[in-house]
Amino acid sequence: MNRKSLYRYALLSGISCISLSTSCLAQEAEEEGASEPTVVSDEIIVTAQRRAQIATDVPISLTTFDSEDIDRQNIKGLDDYFAKSPNVSFISTGARDRKEISIRGVTNQLSTEANPRTSTFGFYIDDFNVSTGTVNPEIVDIERIEVLRGPQGTYFGRNAIGGAINISTNQANPSVYEGEASIAYSSFNTIDTHAVFNAPLVEDVVGLRMVGRYQHSDGNIENINPIGGGNNADYYYGKASLRITPSYDLTLDITGTYTREDVGMREGVPSGVLGDTALAVVFPGIENPQADPDGVGFFPENTDKVNFNRPQSIGTEFYYVTGRAVWERENFTVTSVTGYIHSDQFLEGDIDGSSKDYYYEQKPIERESFSQEVRVQSPDNGSALSWTFGGMYAEDKGELNQFTFTGADNPFGLPADLAITSTLSNGKSESWALFAQGEYEFTDRLSLTLGGRFTHEKVTVTQFNTSNGEINGQVDDSASFDNFSPRATLAYELGYRTNVYVTASRGFKAGGVQINPNLDDTSYDPETLWNYELGFKTQAFDGRLLLNAAAFHMVWSDLQTAFAQAEVDGDDITFFSGIENAASASSTGVEIDATYRIIPGLQIGGAIGYLDAKFDEYENSFVNGEIVDLSGFRMPNSPEWTLSAFGEYDVTLSDDVDAFFRAEWTYRDEIYSSKEALVYDIWPYRVPSFDVVNLRAGFSWQNFSAQVYAENLLDEKYFTNAYEKAFAGGLYVQPSVRNFGARVTVTF
Repeated sequence: MNRKSLYRYALLSGISCISLSTSCLAQEAEEEGASEPTVVSDEIIVTAQRRAQIATDVPISLTTFDSEDIDRQNIKGLDDYFAKSPNVSFISTGARDRKEISIRGVTNQLSTEANPRTSTFGFYIDDFNVSTGTVNPEIVDIERIEVLRGPQGTYFGRNAIGGAINISTNQANPSVYEGEASIAYSSFNTIDTHAVFNAPLVEDVVGLRMVGRYQHSDGNIENINPIGGGNNADYYYGKASLRITPSYDLTLDITGTYTREDVGMREGVPSGVLGDTALAVVFPGIENPQADPDGVGFFPENTDKVNFNRPQSIGTEFYYVTGRAVWERENFTVTSVTGYIHSDQFLEGDIDGSSKDYYYEQKPIERESFSQEVRVQSPDNGSALSWTFGGMYAEDKGELNQFTFTGADNPFGLPADLAITSTLSNGKSESWALFAQGEYEFTDRLSLTLGGRFTHEKVTVTQFNTSNGEINGQVDDSASFDNFSPRATLAYELGYRTNVYVTASRGFKAGGVQINPNLDDTSYDPETLWNYELGFKTQAFDGRLLLNAAAFHMVWSDLQTAFAQAEVDGDDITFFSGIENAASASSTGVEIDATYRIIPGLQIGGAIGYLDAKFDEYENSFVNGEIVDLSGFRMPNSPEWTLSAFGEYDVTLSDDVDAFFRAEWTYRDEIYSSKEALVYDIWPYRVPSFDVVNLRAGFSWQNFSAQVYAENLLDEKYFTNAYEKAFAGGLYVQPSVRNFGARVTVTF
């Protein structure tokens, strides 16, 4: 039995034992005269239903990370907390903000460059949806991260078909001076520093909180070409927030945030397996072409070298401004959230991935979004009925100007610097929605929740594509979509902090407008999903055990998927892409996560996710110029198993010195990263499974703390997916790294 199998079965056995140990819990709680146990672990508070609740009382499958988790686990972005959540996965195409996430097999199979960005998840920071600008926001000065699985349309919007990520940041405090300063150094000459400062401007009335972060890294990839460079990166983040409390019942929060990332190249090394675009535009008409090792070779022998003859530049710059007002009255609370976000993505430079001067590109993408939400909800006064209703309006815009140019060595003998293809596009989405949810407690133990959201969305796109200066496709059209997505949950309290629930909920993702050479219609259909879920949550054995489990079955109609194709006719090169709807798909799975405090200071835990996600009926899928039947195939980016485990020990070394030691293991099963991968079914289209081991230790003394860590300690050689964005060396993969680092923090 190999190392991965040993890890997997050990983890399954351990959590199974913990799960079985709760079988007598309900009976114990029902014994005559039994009192509520003394809870020794802290209650986990979440806002998944737009009000503060104890996590075990929320009938939603979710994973939560609080500020201590974020600090101890060195969580810096989406990939860190997704790795520890069951039935959650991501793929990366070469940059921090170019990731596609998957929850329970629900993934955005459309391009990250869709205009405006078409999300499959609600991504909220302090009640404001930031998915138009980023899918990987900054993680500094965070109070809590919640990963919600399953459709969350009632509270998190029209595109929260797969789930939601709900991030709560620390707000300004009008009553105290406080702050922190931190600096870290890790592999590849990476320096990461941040500072937080909070001050009352008018004591108990106006508070100011400021956060800043700067990170520089030399990167792990070197360009051996004389032009030099690599994936060196600089990252900037700033945030300023005001909290104003003019009266005891009114709170105003005004926040402005700025982020910029500049990376010297799209991260990746060549695999040696040629993709279809390379065959069409780099090796046209060549029998049995071979990828060019180009002095660097292929992964996994080559993990840190490329050979580009032109520099690359990639990054994202975005800012957002939000205003949130909360008015708390005796019989209701009104919350208003207003926000605006603007983002600029840029990608330019070498696109052929070789020392030959074949092609280069420019691809700026500009997006902006405005939204206004108002909701009214009942007070938390112990009443049998609690309710929320509200409405929202959002307007998203985007502009894409993409050009692909010939280099001097292009294989068609065309003049250098010729714009052989281009896409110029403007898109706009306007939507409004009404939503409501109510919970009624029939008894102290039995409750029913009913909710729903009605959404209207209008999508308008103006776009034209060119080939060698000639227009080869254009559209100027709009389409409107209406949807009602209900939710019903029946919950029963088996015992103290022990609940079981059953849920049926619907998710919705609007259709759109496109240029599709395979269809006469310029619009594609909306995507809908039904989720049926049975869940169990408990905080047992005097609070030492926290366990959450859920089983689910999800059914799609008109699942949206993308296709792309490069065609060559003489020296006329044409790129085209489109969106089509799979007739039906389904996802069935189980997820369990548990934490057990063995003795004071020592705890273990882990998570298990099992997933069977597939296309049920998809007979007419367009893949690289051919119509194929993908019915019965596994869906892209949906690993069968996702596993994690940890052990953590806290110890007091002296009266004012505390220390911790932590070990982590995560595992992700193999995936297919795209529809093309399903057809070819070879490496690296089929991405192998991998596991990662991390070790961490730290101590705190008064207002000083320090931590050391080793991430990917065993130097596992893996990648999350393969992508075709550089041609001559084959599909590119973003190689894993082993990272050693240390961080010190001072608070006041």
